[in-house]
Amino acid sequence: MTYCTKCGKKLLEGAEFCPNCGAPVRPEVGLYGTAAERIGYDRFLQQHWIKRIIAIVVDSIIVGIATTIVFVAVFFPRFLANPVGFFNWLSFPFAMGLIYVLYFTITESSYGYTIGKGIVGLKVVAADGERPSLERAFIRNISKIYWIFLILDVIGGFFTATDPHQKYSDRIAHTTVV
Repeated sequence: MTYCTKCGKKLLEGAEFCPNCGAPVRPEVGLYGTAAERIGYDRFLQQHWIKRIIAIVVDSIIVGIATTIVFVAVFFPRFLANPVGFFNWLSFPFAMGLIYVLYFTITESSYGYTIGKGIVGLKVVAADGERPSLERAFIRNISKIYWIFLILDVIGGFFTATDPHQKYSDRIAHTTVV
């Protein structure tokens, strides 16, 4: 099953246009411009990215809480021994990045969505319309290891002529968010 790249609705096999919004099923790259060019006038695309921002905030809160619990549980004995040297500003973001990648990879390959995506009605699909494999989910989420990589991943996808629902790593993994 494939999905419309404009509105995210399921498409019938062999459809040339989306029955919901009328978009061509397989537009040529560059025909409609990049996501950055379209976001100003395409309300479906605006809604899509707003939902993705809400989803990442919800997922970040969940991962932040989990990371804090794990970090405190693992490092509590160190804290008791040396309260001043307990918090290493480099190790917490790294630990959070690892938990991010694990959380997103496992949930998206198992269910097709994270808790945040599920709340806002989004899901990750592979090119064939199915849930992404563990490998594809890992590839599309590796940029979450550190926040600057995630920002570059989104910008890379946003400013290049491709499916406007994809980060750059989605193109490599052959996945999209609908």
